[in-house]
Amino acid sequence: MDRLDKEIMLIKDRTSKGCLEAVAYIRRDMDKTPPLIPVKTNNLRSSWFSTPVRDSADRFGVKFGFSANYAAFVHEMLDEVYGKKINWTRPGSGPKFFEKALDRNYNEILQIIADYADVK
Repeated sequence: MDRLDKEIMLIKDRTSKGCLEAVAYIRRDMDKTPPLIPVKTNNLRSSWFSTPVRDSADRFGVKFGFSANYAAFVHEMLDEVYGKKINWTRPGSGPKFFEKALDRNYNEILQIIADYADVK
């Protein structure tokens, strides 16, 4: 039983590391696959954060996103909302950059976490 408990704890640790790596993967993707993170002053882009969160011995995760106070506003800036074409200053950037990165990388995110959690 001790061996099993030890392996379960190791799996949890590896899975936590896999979550952090998956978040880093998402961040890198938002800078190379459109829609890219919009850049005007670079504040939004540099406000990215990721923090491991553990609320009990059995539950952990990663809190991640953009800390700029206007991040959600920029994320939701659809042309239709404003009734005109938005002039994004960074070529390839645009609305829903975060949401689309999560959606398009769904399988990759799960695979990264699974690779780290590999049962020995």
